[in-house]
Amino acid sequence: MIEGLNIRCNVGPLEILRSPFIELVSRRRAVVTRARIVIPDPEGEARASLAVGQPVALRFGYRGEANFWQEWEGTVEEIGQPAADAENADAITIQAIGLEKALTTTTVRESFYREPAAAVARRLLAATGLPVGVVDVPGDILPWQVFSHVSVARAIKQLANTLTRSFGHDMSRHALWLGANGLTWSAGDEPGAAYAISTCENLIANTPPETPDGIGVATSVLLPGLTHSRLVHITDTRRGLDITARALDVVHSLREGGNSTTVTYGKDTGWA
Repeated sequence: MIEGLNIRCNVGPLEILRSPFIELVSRRRAVVTRARIVIPDPEGEARASLAVGQPVALRFGYRGEANFWQEWEGTVEEIGQPAADAENADAITIQAIGLEKALTTTTVRESFYREPAAAVARRLLAATGLPVGVVDVPGDILPWQVFSHVSVARAIKQLANTLTRSFGHDMSRHALWLGANGLTWSAGDEPGAAYAISTCENLIANTPPETPDGIGVATSVLLPGLTHSRLVHITDTRRGLDITARALDVVHSLREGGNSTTVTYGKDTGWA
């Protein structure tokens, strides 16, 4: 039984008890997740205590529903101050980046001789200090592979290019993300049961793909816990649609006028 939504948000030393808008975005084609938090600050006290690099923790879900919770951690990337004549002039906007930031800021300088590709990938990912989960790549032995002071994300992309050019593997649908079990590099899905989005239950709007290579967009009531690469089962009786698809983008929006989750699905273009 759903008893109501519980939201906990901490930015630096502050516990945010009221926010007119919080957004959490995860995209399969992007390495990092991002959050945006609007903080009312008529006296300027919040701005004075915040700084780039401070930790951000966001947790929301339905009380009484253990499986419908979202927990996200990151750091402050930018602090926005609106113009004096703006509608939300008494608020500040926090742009935050997820823990996956380590994939773009950690650099590696390594060389490997006759090592399996999966072992090389795990070594690269471990350099971030984040836990390493599924690494689902071909087991080819790399004659020689050198990474010269590049970010971990770029090194993984370089390794994918090697597997494509030298061994003929299709790596276009592989993506790199921080999942429940750690850093994942795979063409597969994030584990877990499919989330249901259904007419007369939680579906708000749906625009199916117009072509086999197109992208669809479905909006539902808030679905805490859903991230990109999870499966969603969409039932839209008005359009005769009943499919299970991979979530490519997931945007959770928590606002004073109502909460929602928007999911894009369709042709998977992999990690851009």
